[in-house]
Amino acid sequence: MCGSTSQRQEKRAALTLHELLHLLALEAGPTDGAGDVFVGRSQSQPKDRVFGGLQLAQAVVAAGRTVPRSHRALSLQADFLAGVPTGAPLRWRVERLSDARSLSTRRTSLVSDNGTELFTAVSRWGTVREDMPVHLPVRPLPAPAPEELPELADRFADDERVPPWWRMERPVAFRHTTAPPYLEVVEPRQDHQTVWVRATAPVPDDEVVRAAVVAYISDMSLLEGVFRALGSRRHAEGSQILSLTHTLTWHHHPDLTDWHQFDCRIRAVSHGRTLGTGEIFDREGRHVVSASQLGLIRLA
Repeated sequence: MCGSTSQRQEKRAALTLHELLHLLALEAGPTDGAGDVFVGRSQSQPKDRVFGGLQLAQAVVAAGRTVPRSHRALSLQADFLAGVPTGAPLRWRVERLSDARSLSTRRTSLVSDNGTELFTAVSRWGTVREDMPVHLPVRPLPAPAPEELPELADRFADDERVPPWWRMERPVAFRHTTAPPYLEVVEPRQDHQTVWVRATAPVPDDEVVRAAVVAYISDMSLLEGVFRALGSRRHAEGSQILSLTHTLTWHHHPDLTDWHQFDCRIRAVSHGRTLGTGEIFDREGRHVVSASQLGLIRLA
């Protein structure tokens, strides 16, 4: 299906990595008595609300700018409390819950103009011990190489049935190993899917920004497989996913300048909610990040 000229232009209006990095360059604001304050901006797509991955990424940056430079992201536990409208500045408050030589804890909240919390996350930061034992038994699923796969933005091109956010070029290359269940029911039904991800340009040598880029992409695929598991279509009219909680654990600190494999599994579906988990692996198959997400699901 061919879209109109304006729709083709909207698809070409890509969000580049450079623009994402600009969105992650939060401005320090005046302390409000409850914590450090940072201000960010929103991306233009999706249009209905601020992308959850951007909220996660800015939360990582805000917290990371308040911890010692020797500390790395260890974990994040986030709650999406309300929809965040686009177009307005994003005001972040960081509370310093604890500080020790090898471990810091932060609570980062996105606060509306009237003081209501729209999103909150507790993150742990700490030193890295290369001299300690490592045991990472989880292995990646068998998958074709990313060079053999089409980019998500190219799969649907100007197909108007797919919203622009899923057709436009993104800051991170996103390649499904099988056709995603966007417009057609995909067989066989299965509770897992794999995507390859890589930044579209080099990521700066800044551990906070690199952790933020991981957080950004982790919201793109965790629950998508529920539509394949249930024999439904992601972009059928009336279908919807709404994130409730999100967790991340860093086992290593990847640089998404290189390709990484993201294996996602649907663990449960009940009462209109679904739980997904995921593992990110580097090109050598090393397990670097674990993720999970609980969300509301509506099938057409």
